[in-house]
Amino acid sequence: MKTFKILLSLAIITLSFSSCKSDQQKKAEIVTNNYVRFVDSVTNIGRINAGENWNAIAKSYDKKSNELNIEIDKLEDVTIYDKKINPATAKYENFRNLAFEKKLEQKKDSPSK
Repeated sequence: MKTFKILLSLAIITLSFSSCKSDQQKKAEIVTNNYVRFVDSVTNIGRINAGENWNAIAKSYDKKSNELNIEIDKLEDVTIYDKKINPATAKYENFRNLAFEKKLEQKKDSPSK
């Protein structure tokens, strides 16, 4: 009977640890998907007026990126998430560079006062 109680206790502890981990993975998956959707949205819609709204775009990106990093840092194996995050980050960085180039061209073309 004593052995049964010990085994039952170990099983409960193991189960609780595994369920916590899956909760962390679910949260990381949600945050990752939100990040990827945000980047897709900004890069598709924001091309028109990125220069005008750049401060708001950058602030939102930083917030999403920080939230993502906090959740990903809680996990041991992040290779699944990296496959989604890295292309989205590269897409955003490319978009950011294009937006800055466009802004510089507009300043260059506009008459100085």
